[in-house]
Amino acid sequence: MSQFHPIESFEDLYNDFNSKLHNKEFEAALSLIPFLLEKANKDIDIFYTLMGEATALTNLDKNPQVIESYNEIIEKFKNTKDITITKFLAFAYYNKALIHGKEKEFEEELKTYDELLSNYIMDTSEDLEIVLVKAYINKAICVSEIEEPKKALLVYTELIKNFENSNEEKVLQQVALAACNKASIYGQYEENEEAIKAYDYVITKFENSSNKNIIELVAKSLVNKASRLKDLHKNIKALEIYDEVVRRYENCEDKILNQVALALHNKSILLSVLHREDELIKVCDKIIERFSNSHDELIVNIVATAQIVKDKERFNSSF
Repeated sequence: MSQFHPIESFEDLYNDFNSKLHNKEFEAALSLIPFLLEKANKDIDIFYTLMGEATALTNLDKNPQVIESYNEIIEKFKNTKDITITKFLAFAYYNKALIHGKEKEFEEELKTYDELLSNYIMDTSEDLEIVLVKAYINKAICVSEIEEPKKALLVYTELIKNFENSNEEKVLQQVALAACNKASIYGQYEENEEAIKAYDYVITKFENSSNKNIIELVAKSLVNKASRLKDLHKNIKALEIYDEVVRRYENCEDKILNQVALALHNKSILLSVLHREDELIKVCDKIIERFSNSHDELIVNIVATAQIVKDKERFNSSF
């Protein structure tokens, strides 16, 4: 027996469905799905309905049902010739993978990212770049969970190769993040020279970026490169880079400024090791003068440490 709904057209009913989603009436939205499917006359209408169903189920934390919903969508439309459906089908793969990750089903998550990348990596449209690059990032995290961090290096390398020439800032931010993650992994294995190469990539490629998130990654790369140089006993070069961070970013704000505080803090530790007490006191003074009014927990701790070091050096010098 056919079902009926007082709203006759698919368009009006779909607008009602979206309104309920917007108002977080997810159960009420789901109750409209059978009516929408009955009134749908085109594949695109069915596709949007099923994607909407998955969205409502996701918001209700019904993860097994969400995965079933995305499986239905993928199976139904994987061979479609509709360009619009093909484009948005990538989001079905991506969202399905996220749910597997949420359920800690890392093998299935990785398999879904592989399917997504295999099907779409040749698509050069800017609309899909951010989905693909995030899939790479998440795939690398999966590989680290399932196997070991070093296995993720190939994934990050492939990401960088495929997207380093993008014109989209959000995509380039993921490229910079991938290079930083590579450097971090090399650091875990004490492969400091390789870590420095990865940090140098970020520093060189993105030094002129105006994007705050990318600038923060450049600043982090400089600070971490200096730490790797210190591990290689290249202390003078490390000090020069800490000074470069301060010079470049001391007038910045927010998280970028945190890197300035870290650079000064790390410089003070290195100066202490090198017994360069006069310079150490100057750096501590600079930290206290520049950051005493900060409420950021990291910076507050750095200021407190600088004050302790300064007081200790003055006490020692009085004897």
